[in-house]
Amino acid sequence: MHGIVATRRPDRHPIASALDVESGAAEGQAKAMSGMSRPASANLEGLENNDKPRYSEEMHPAAKKLAAAAACLVYMTISSALIVLNQQLMNEDGFRYPMALSGLGMGFSAVASYIACKVFRVVEIKRTMTVRFYMLRIMPVGLFMALTLHFGNTVYLYLTVSFIQMLKAFTPIATMVGLFVAGLETPTKRLILAVLLIAIGTAIASYGEVNLSWIGVACMMASETFEATRLVMTQILLVGLKFHPIEGLMYLAPACFFWLMAGVAVLEWPAMSANNALQLIANKPFLYFAAAAMGFCVNLLAYMVIQTASSLTLKVLGTIKNAIVVWIGIIFLQELVTKLQGFGYAVGLLGFFLYNYIKMQQMDKPDPDRRQQYTALPQTDLQHDSTNKA
Repeated sequence: MHGIVATRRPDRHPIASALDVESGAAEGQAKAMSGMSRPASANLEGLENNDKPRYSEEMHPAAKKLAAAAACLVYMTISSALIVLNQQLMNEDGFRYPMALSGLGMGFSAVASYIACKVFRVVEIKRTMTVRFYMLRIMPVGLFMALTLHFGNTVYLYLTVSFIQMLKAFTPIATMVGLFVAGLETPTKRLILAVLLIAIGTAIASYGEVNLSWIGVACMMASETFEATRLVMTQILLVGLKFHPIEGLMYLAPACFFWLMAGVAVLEWPAMSANNALQLIANKPFLYFAAAAMGFCVNLLAYMVIQTASSLTLKVLGTIKNAIVVWIGIIFLQELVTKLQGFGYAVGLLGFFLYNYIKMQQMDKPDPDRRQQYTALPQTDLQHDSTNKA
């Protein structure tokens, strides 16, 4: 018989909050790992709390600043390069199978995180999961992560890299609607104003797009919607837990990989087999390996930015990165961006910054009502793994 433990929902925290989202899939994964958190005072019965201090809190201030600067620079470089590389693989190299391409990244993340945790023991595994917990809580989140990645890659088949970065400003709208529907957030008038600015800016940018594809726009909106759904589900299903990002990837990446491979088997494999798509990977193995490895690196770098700087820094970097990628598309990929598009993008960015400013103000204010919320977790679903202790 399963015991039930009343566990306090965590207070709003810049890492744990599902509203603090940057729309890139890899960044979203990193926040999902960090989002399984609880306040230090909240203990689950039957789970020993032996969390160690974050490395950033043990560092010398000067070393922490240097680490933060290095993490930000490398994160910006690799995440921007990954966007361009994925676009090149699908459009220039002809590997037009977004689920399979996403699966390569998730497969690499699953294997790399498992080796790091189980073989080299870089991260101490504090708990073991029951099959029941994994199927009921991890697999649903993995499904929506897979859908986010699939549609997020599919959009590169229909829209320019520059325009895709502009549409990413739409993320807060989907997230706010998702949290409102789930009853987790009640938007204020200022928040509504911010998302209206984002909506207007996105609409203007779309109107100014020369090579507009409504299929591409629909895929982008689907990716944003599934990402918002995944974040809401993470907040509901995985509240009260805290994993290191690599440990979180070890659990979530296989679930996401399973759903992606199921989709490949049904939707993409017949065409891949007919077109001998695997030969494309064999011809340029380094590029496909690089794409898979870079996705894993972006997850870790995003977490490092949050730990050494803040989640707000990650959001600002994500916005700057999107603007840089827009210019990469214009200069190196010869993509056309009209003045009307640029104006719409500027309006959307204004709304995006206003949105994040309001959210940061809200997180600085204590919410006594939120501290009274509880959630029930089966005692036997998660167990402390004492075998991994030194």
